[in-house]
Amino acid sequence: MRILRRPRFWVFILSAAALGPFLIGEPNVPLGPFHVSWEGLAAGIEMAGRASALTLAFSLGLAALSLSDVVAVFDRLGLRGLGFATALAMNLLNTLREMATVTWQTIRQRGGVRRPLIALRLFLITTIANTLRYGDEVVNAATVRAFDPNKGPPASLPLRRADLWLAAALIGCSGLLLMLQK
Repeated sequence: MRILRRPRFWVFILSAAALGPFLIGEPNVPLGPFHVSWEGLAAGIEMAGRASALTLAFSLGLAALSLSDVVAVFDRLGLRGLGFATALAMNLLNTLREMATVTWQTIRQRGGVRRPLIALRLFLITTIANTLRYGDEVVNAATVRAFDPNKGPPASLPLRRADLWLAAALIGCSGLLLMLQK
């Protein structure tokens, strides 16, 4: 839930709601020197609600899943190597974000902001090179340890009562939405 404390999240959400009345629909309400539309306001609020719901669901889902659960889900689907790769990528996201932050701060301190296109190019090249180097180190470490995602017992993922209730609720909501749409 740390995302709710970030101003960038709120700027993104509120900009969708604030720009909707100006960009969508026919202007039918005078608001000072501007004319805005109720349809656009409703659409902007809907877009902001969808974006916030998706962002919160994704962040809560990532926080609730352990890496072994991610591997177990992909194992159950018969995609053993992909589960390991996804869990590894989720584990490396903080490291990659920190590398990108350090790269940007270094470029800023060296005066790269005065030339934005050159700064962007340097940032992208450095970040991609560091990411590839770090990924290569992880692969080499796994190779040295003779890791093979296809060997070993499959990870078990027990189906709990809460999972069944969630599946039933999702099926019920989907059915209700389909009936309301017709």
